[in-house]
Amino acid sequence: MSLFLALGLIALTLVVAYQVNKKQIERRRSQAGNALQAEYRTDLPIDDCMDLLRNPTGDEIFAYTCTRQRDGSFLLHFTLHNPTGQPLDTVYTLRLDPGRQTVITLDFVRETFGNPEPVFKGDLLDTFICQKLSATRQM
Repeated sequence: MSLFLALGLIALTLVVAYQVNKKQIERRRSQAGNALQAEYRTDLPIDDCMDLLRNPTGDEIFAYTCTRQRDGSFLLHFTLHNPTGQPLDTVYTLRLDPGRQTVITLDFVRETFGNPEPVFKGDLLDTFICQKLSATRQM
């Protein structure tokens, strides 16, 4: 009987710990704000945006790769913060929508070691996208 009681208490403890962790992650994500999702608009057509993203130059604040996935989406993978030399492993999904202006949408996917928010602040991402694609951030 005491074995069943002990297993029940262990299971209850695991469920409570899982729920607390889930709520902390939700709270952190809601406080992270603009770093988890960002939308920009540019007058450049989609093809020009993709050409610019495929060809990194040495004067950008991030070293990155932009690869097309099997499902047709793109992954923007930041690997290095050039001014400080800080290595990164930050991944965003990238979506480009045509229209009068091209809409660029970035959604945070992951960070090194499962960190639930990006290492660098949203203003650095804004600076990078605005310089690279002549875009303006939408609120």
